[in-house]
Amino acid sequence: MGDLLPENRQIWVRAFYGFNPEEAGYIGFTHEAQREDMLTKMKDGDLVLIYGAVDSLTDTDLQRQALGFMEVKLERCHDLDRQTEESRKWKLDHGFQDRWTYGLKVVRAWRVTNRVHIKTIAPIAYDSKKRFERTTKAVLLEPDEKRRALSHHVRQVNVYGEPPIAADELVSGYMNDLLKPSKGIPPSFGDRTSTHEDGENHLYLMKLSADAEALLGKAGPHVGKALVKIGRSNDPNRRLKEVNGGFPDRAVCRWELKHNQPFEDGETAHNYETELKELFAREFTSQAGEFYTGDWSAIERAFQTFCFSKIPKILAAAGKAMGVK
Repeated sequence: MGDLLPENRQIWVRAFYGFNPEEAGYIGFTHEAQREDMLTKMKDGDLVLIYGAVDSLTDTDLQRQALGFMEVKLERCHDLDRQTEESRKWKLDHGFQDRWTYGLKVVRAWRVTNRVHIKTIAPIAYDSKKRFERTTKAVLLEPDEKRRALSHHVRQVNVYGEPPIAADELVSGYMNDLLKPSKGIPPSFGDRTSTHEDGENHLYLMKLSADAEALLGKAGPHVGKALVKIGRSNDPNRRLKEVNGGFPDRAVCRWELKHNQPFEDGETAHNYETELKELFAREFTSQAGEFYTGDWSAIERAFQTFCFSKIPKILAAAGKAMGVK
């Protein structure tokens, strides 16, 4: 089941109060008929994307946010067989002992590491007409919604009821990549010589010259927000030309290089780039990869503050003082 390619999996979306496969290793249904209906529609290896329900039981900052993926095995189970004592107590404390008792087993799970509104991923599945189905069973994502869902960064977590995975073996990465079978490096023969020179590398911040809807569409929480790209390069101006090379000459918007900060070598810049992406994933809305949307002033301030914090020292001579360019 774990060897299924991404294109061979269906992805469903389901609302719940949180994402805790470490304590509850199943997808639950209140009525047996609901589970049986889903059994006729699902396949082994399907993924269920959980998002935070709009309810007082959901932490405010998790509501409407994509929280994580669960990989389903079409094997019936009872809630008590796949729950920790803490999870059982939570249900009892809230008077939910008769809810979500009919389960399907979950065998693997991944927590979404960035903040992303579920409507950004699944505007069709999130239609208000499908609210009841999303909260009682699950709604199937359309192909474009599935593609967006799989583009987000995740971190694997343990699933209660399944063999535990050591912390250093829990994988992280983009969901689409993690579902692909790993491939070995093909053999090559003959002499080969190469020289790699390290040197100054920059973190950069690029901004689309138009609002985010120019590329992401006219509906969604990104409307009116800035769309930015962050990254690392030993030549930010060359990189700007490369990313703008994909636009036609008559395009009404372009990427603009707003800021860049040099660091002494590629490894240092790479490590800082990883930290910066984690920061942006927490503070802004990820649009997958190196792209984020949010308030421009807040994005600019976050980038400048981060870079300033990483500068080892500031020289006394004003003309030589390092700073974000």
